[in-house]
Parts: sequence; structure tokens; C-alpha cells
Amino acid sequence: MNDVSIRDVVLDPEWLPHAYDADGQALTFVHVPRDARSELTFLFDEHFAGKFTKMSFPGASVEAALAAELDSAAQAPIHFIFHTSFSGSSLLARALEIPGAATSMREPAIFTNLANRVIQRDAQAGANRLELVLRLLERPFAPNEAVIVKQSSFANRLVDPVLRARNSSRTVLLYSDLETYLISLLKRGLKGRIWGRKLFTNLTGWSTLKFDLGPDETLELTDMQVASLAWLMQIHQFNALAKAFGPRVMLLESNEMFAAPAVTLHRVMTFFELGLSQQDAADIAAGPIFAKHSKFSDRDYDVEERRRDLETIGNANSEELSMVAKWLTSFASHHGVSLRPTA
Repeated sequence: MNDVSIRDVVLDPEWLPHAYDADGQALTFVHVPRDARSELTFLFDEHFAGKFTKMSFPGASVEAALAAELDSAAQAPIHFIFHTSFSGSSLLARALEIPGAATSMREPAIFTNLANRVIQRDAQAGANRLELVLRLLERPFAPNEAVIVKQSSFANRLVDPVLRARNSSRTVLLYSDLETYLISLLKRGLKGRIWGRKLFTNLTGWSTLKFDLGPDETLELTDMQVASLAWLMQIHQFNALAKAFGPRVMLLESNEMFAAPAVTLHRVMTFFELGLSQQDAADIAAGPIFAKHSKFSDRDYDVEERRRDLETIGNANSEELSMVAKWLTSFASHHGVSLRPTA
């Protein structure tokens, strides 16, 4: 693909914006066909495994090339799924890959790149880069298809900027209860505990919820206590977003989706204005997507098996889970934070 021009790239939605360089000047694209996207767990390097072509261009040149094609560069409605992790967001995104109505993306790396590196710098430059990325992601595969982007929880700081940049966009804020969140981390062993601490570190850098904990006090907390604080910061953020953006935000608890998948899926479809019926939702909910593991599509994994998994891990760690739940409830009360977001 060495003969691909910048015009070819900006007009073809198979070329995903992937990452800005350290200076925020060059934008790298990766060529991922639609069929390949449905097979990939997430849209970042670990899952690309070097199989997809990349090309880099100066961001200013990309912006100019896109501006020159305003008449021919179609623009689709774009909506989002943000989440607290391990809450069924990948499953929901897979269910919303509906040719003719919507295409979905699972965790394109560009948003974490923007959140962690670029957006922290000059505010206007960061806003310009975000605008360019959104415009590139709005390129539809087919007429009348919406684009739905499911983010990594490490990009949650972008919810507010994204919704302010796109007045017509909506977002589902998907969250789990504390116990389910902690069990999901425990299920992953040491990697899950490390992941929980990493998310806590990420969130403390920008969350408006501040704790009166010194470095020594934080160090003395267990992994699950730290993870519970990360969960609380996300719940606090979702609560604030629901109040700030009202009808453009749907708060969705993951247990609702697993208890009534067809009903919940139709609610989401309606919220995103996809023009699909209750029967469409019921057909998808009864199909293979909800019978497979969302991250390992070759593995059978239905709602009942998920329930048994959670129950087994919960029983094996009941003492720790009970202790952390009581501690966080008291901690949240002290800080005036609800354990459940409300509109």
C-alpha cells in the first residue's frame, strides 16, 4: 500500500486514526477492514499483532486533506459507550455491529492516546486534535449507518470534551455494582489487581473526586480497596455527566443487560436512534453474540455461565469482598458520594 495517498486515507473509513506522536504533530493511521474489526477484540496494537498496514502523516496535512473533501467525505451520526470496565461493554458493542444500521468500534487506541498524552497540553491544540479524530471516525461504511465507539475506561476523561464537541452525539454510561467490579478483577488474579491500581493512578490524575489520603495511607490500602476507590471515582463522574448532559446520557447498570438483554438492547438502539424494532433486538439477543464470550469469540459463554463464574469467585473471596464493601460504603458516605449514579 505504499502508493496510498493522504486523500485515499481520509476518504476511506477502513483507515482508522490510531495515534499521535509524542509531540502531537504526526497522526498514524492503521488500515483495518470492517470484517477484520469484527474479529479483533480491541482496536489497538496488542490485538493488531503487526498484521495491518500503518501510515503516518502530519496532522495539519490530514486536516487540510479532509477539509478539501467536504463534499465527498460523508459524515455519519457518532455515539459512544463509556464504562467502568468489566461491565459488558464489549458485548454491547458487538451487539451494535448491525450492517445497514450501525457499525461499532471496540476501544480504538486513539482515544487513550488523546486522553493520556495529547489532551493534557495546550487546550486549544488538544481540542483541535480531538475534533480531527472525531471527524475521521464519522466516516461511514454505508449510507444511513451510525458509528458507535466503545472506549477504554482509561479514556473516560474524554466523555465531557466529546459530548461538548458533538452536540448531536449521545453516550451510554455502562457501570457495574461494586461487588461485580471487584469480582471481575479477582477473576483475573494478579493481573487484575495490578490493573485496578493502574486505573486508580490514572483517575487520580484528573477526577474531580479527591480523597483525604496521604501517600502512606494510600500505600497501606489493599489492592481491592484501591480498586474500589477507582470504581467510586467513575461512579462519581458518571453521576456528574448524567446531570450535566441530561437526555444525551443513558445510565445503564450491567446487571440490567444480562437480566433482560433484548429489552436493554432495544432501549440502547432507540437511544442511539438506529431505527430498529423490538424484534430486531430480540433476534440479536437470542443469537450467537450473547452466547459467546465477548473477548474470546470462540468460547461459549452465556448469561448463566457468567453468573456461575461470579458466584464461584465471590464465594472464594467473600471475606475480602465484604470487608471492602463495608469500608467503601463508609468512605463514600464520609465524602458525600452516592454508590449509584442518578440522572
